[in-house]
Amino acid sequence: MKKRRGLKRYYRKLHQCNELDNWCNIVSDKSKWYYFSHLHFDRNGYGNVCWKEHKEHLDILFKHFLMFEQYVKNINRSFQIFAILVLEDSRYDALFLHTPNTHTPEEYPYIIPAGYKKEYPLRYPSLRNYLEMLTKQGYTVFSSEEKQACIVFKENVGDSLYEDNANKRLNLP
Repeated sequence: MKKRRGLKRYYRKLHQCNELDNWCNIVSDKSKWYYFSHLHFDRNGYGNVCWKEHKEHLDILFKHFLMFEQYVKNINRSFQIFAILVLEDSRYDALFLHTPNTHTPEEYPYIIPAGYKKEYPLRYPSLRNYLEMLTKQGYTVFSSEEKQACIVFKENVGDSLYEDNANKRLNLP
């Protein structure tokens, strides 16, 4: 395996990044909207190498979730924020922001697709332990072995993701 150089600097910069400025501006202005805007924190796929590197990227993702949660405490607006974790490839792990919009009003709110259950992925013990830790912090986890993905959100941050309304289900992973 080829040695990757500069990882200490890479992770130091990653921990210092703040990708939420644009989201905070949009959420503050009720005339603006987001349609499944998302942020990826592991664009290079380093999290696929080992759990330690995957955990670093997940820590950054959920750090941004908490920062956004703190920002929107006093904002009176409909929105949804959630993370989708793709179990087979950490490059696709992302934090999503979704707001109502006039172009596709029928697609708000996003509802967790059929086949997701309130459980942890069994084939990934390190990730399962990480998700259990998130649950203790107030997150809700739905996973699908078939789609190899997890949806993670907080119930009291934004609008709910699990109403039983089949016509608002989308085909996200």
